[in-house]
Amino acid sequence: MNDGALSGLKIVELGEFISAPHCGKLLADSGADVIKIEKPGFGDKARDWGPFPQDIPNPEKSGLFLYLNTNKRGVTLNLNSVVGINIFKELVKWADVLVENCLPQDTEKMGIDYKTLHQINPALVVTSITYFGQTGPYRGYKACDLISLHTSAEAYVNPLYEVYDPEHDPPLKLPGHSGDFLGGLTGAICTMSAIFAQQTSGVGQHVDLSQQEALAWIISREAGDYFDSDIHFQRDRKFKWENSPKYACKDGYIMMVITDQFWNGLLEMMGNPDWANEDAFQTPVSRVKNLAKSQPKIAEWMKKHTVAEVESAARTQHLPFSVIHSVKEVTADEMFTAREFFVDIDHKVAGKIRFPGAPCKFSATPSKIKRPAPLLGEHNYEVYCQMLGYSPENLVKMKQTGAI
Repeated sequence: MNDGALSGLKIVELGEFISAPHCGKLLADSGADVIKIEKPGFGDKARDWGPFPQDIPNPEKSGLFLYLNTNKRGVTLNLNSVVGINIFKELVKWADVLVENCLPQDTEKMGIDYKTLHQINPALVVTSITYFGQTGPYRGYKACDLISLHTSAEAYVNPLYEVYDPEHDPPLKLPGHSGDFLGGLTGAICTMSAIFAQQTSGVGQHVDLSQQEALAWIISREAGDYFDSDIHFQRDRKFKWENSPKYACKDGYIMMVITDQFWNGLLEMMGNPDWANEDAFQTPVSRVKNLAKSQPKIAEWMKKHTVAEVESAARTQHLPFSVIHSVKEVTADEMFTAREFFVDIDHKVAGKIRFPGAPCKFSATPSKIKRPAPLLGEHNYEVYCQMLGYSPENLVKMKQTGAI
């Protein structure tokens, strides 16, 4: 079997920027037929975000857009027009799934809320990814990745156990657009659950995903401590796990776990330094009490060696450690190369660009990048004429009136 795992699944994506497009990408890369809808003339706002080759903005060369929209067919459609809404409803009749990240009041205003779409296609699964969900006092609020990370408490617990001055060091959001990407990932998982139910019952349902809740979902340990024991998470340095620090080497960084069972191996790696013979380091209890004395000495030794030297020595002593890779180092890492994780995508305008591929390997239905991200409106003729039956003359008129 060479088809993707989701071959035959038909999806319409009405989404901008990251969360819904990421959900659609995950499904498309696994073989689903995803039709992406964009605004005529403007397109997905992700097209305005970099990085761009040579830092020259171009809506067809946005690295973010190109990555998030592989394997999709792209059409333009004006949902503020009667013709646009009618065409959208035709696409909904065709689809098994609609993925969208519009504000609830916007879908209601346009007449494409779940209740309406369910009447058009009772088997349709509608996955709505919004920052606060379809219900509750915040349902209509606009937000962004930064807001969802802070309102979920995810930013409060980051960086975990690393804060020297919690009064003056504010909570720190995760890098990039982590919250939006997690919203898309969670959306894909929940969509698949709804698809299984659809295949059993023949009836679709509304998947109401709150990104705030998706992020709060992953602070389960801290929330559990509070609910079970009324323990409120503190961002104070005194709670830091001191036996797993980061170390600077000559040419990079490593993380090494130094618990008592690895103490002798660590000393062997360091050539059994004289300071280790002091009374402060002779028992497990005294070593824990004197971490403030041992850590600077270990750090000093690390600075005298390269990452490769420490890595080789740590392997010899079977010490638990990790090289801390930069993005540049990851792209050249032999493990990623051996597993062919990074893939080249040849785009008509942007040229050949390398992106991360699938995070898992399917033995029978491997994920593949079969087509690059679409140009704005690239598949209007294919979808509207060849699939829905409109004539080329209809297409010209719809473009002239701003419907597509």
